[in-house]
Amino acid sequence: MNSKQISYKILLVLFFLQLTTALPTIDPRAEEVKKAFKHAWDGYSKYAYGHDEIQPLSNGVSDSRNGWGASIFDGLDTMIIMGLEDDYNRGLDHIQKVNWTVTNAPSKTFETNIRYLGGLLSAYDLKGDLTLLQKAVELADKVIMPSFDTPNRMPAAFVDVENQRPAKGNIITLAEFGSLQLELVRLSQLTGNLKYERAGNHILEKISRVPSRVPGLYPMIWDLETFTPRSTYITISGGADSYYEYLLKTHILMEGKERLQLDMWNSAVGSMRRYLRSETHFGKVYLAEIEKNYKLMRSGELVCFMPGNLLLGAAYLKDRKIGRFAFELMESCYDTWAHSPTGLAPETWSWIDKSQNLAVFPENMRKSMLTTGFVAQDTGYDLRPETVESLFYFYRMTGDKTYQDKAWNIFQAIEKYCKTSAGYTRISDVMNLNNVGSLDFEESYFFAETLKYLYLIFSDPNYISLDEYVFNTEAHPFKLKTPIHVQARTFS
Repeated sequence: MNSKQISYKILLVLFFLQLTTALPTIDPRAEEVKKAFKHAWDGYSKYAYGHDEIQPLSNGVSDSRNGWGASIFDGLDTMIIMGLEDDYNRGLDHIQKVNWTVTNAPSKTFETNIRYLGGLLSAYDLKGDLTLLQKAVELADKVIMPSFDTPNRMPAAFVDVENQRPAKGNIITLAEFGSLQLELVRLSQLTGNLKYERAGNHILEKISRVPSRVPGLYPMIWDLETFTPRSTYITISGGADSYYEYLLKTHILMEGKERLQLDMWNSAVGSMRRYLRSETHFGKVYLAEIEKNYKLMRSGELVCFMPGNLLLGAAYLKDRKIGRFAFELMESCYDTWAHSPTGLAPETWSWIDKSQNLAVFPENMRKSMLTTGFVAQDTGYDLRPETVESLFYFYRMTGDKTYQDKAWNIFQAIEKYCKTSAGYTRISDVMNLNNVGSLDFEESYFFAETLKYLYLIFSDPNYISLDEYVFNTEAHPFKLKTPIHVQARTFS
């Protein structure tokens, strides 16, 4: 056998070896989601680059999040995950030039924390560019930490970044001060400087000492100066949502080395089951709200992150009761999409509890309960990710591919009703097939959350595994120091 024949045989062996060790087949649906991201990103890059958001109908710009380029910070880790290297490098160049002491309005501490700081930390965990960590430290020191410069060391809702001090105002929501710890703990883990972790977790220690009328559940509106609730309104929706989400996730990020926040999460979940759970005459289960002594049959898309959070806790704690609760809520959340005329869920809805007499309600409510299982209130769709987020958790933790199919239905509805020539827009009426009412605005979280979760649902389950990462409330994944074991081992 001559040398050419030997070389040919070696090449054949290498070729067949490559076939047998190739990566899993890429789901074409992941590629379609990636195309959607590129379509939206190209529109933003052409018309609004460096601004916070694009107005994708008029090709105008918006700066609702400090004017530092929120879409870039929010989309950066999604670019890394999707392998969009050129877009990432351009984004990194922009980030290096941002001046944290210049804004068009006071910086909202919560939003800056989850979008900007969270985006930087996640991109650093995924890519390792030291610039990202340096900018994260600068942001924390110049914008986030000054919010704690209050008499009781509780974070202010807004910061005057030019003077690096809290802006005036004492009213703050539970989510605004109770959802800072995950990012600050991760920053301490990456830098070795414990001041960030101590500041974030101190908030939870102080919350735990405030009496709660409903165990583990707190009113949404608080007075910063007295650090006491200013209302009796309890919800798991906007203004409170991520507080409950972070209790479990911070415990996991800290390798289980703290107990307070896990206990607070367990207490809150127990009360959700006992006081907020509501079942309709047709078997749908929703999370209600409380105002004074009244149970309000009202919920919305923002609450639909909760099934995923519950399932994560159920798998982590091996708790079947919490798991059953998660499945009930997941089914009902998805059904608000599936039973909407457009396939898009309304922002908020109400319902009739099975303990209530259907006959006493108006005909239109009874008809809506029969046909959709809910009564739409705010009929808009703001490109929100919460149900998709929970579908991601359910697919990854159960291995059941029907959750992929449900996510695909949602993606197709977004494509049909929200797509414009320059991106994707929020709409005003998901219940009106003839006129959904485009509203000319694309939130930065569409890049950070909606498209990222959709892409990961159709990606290799070992890619950004829930065993190895915990996601912040803006879907920015942080690397766990110690892996956990929550993902399914088989998928079918």
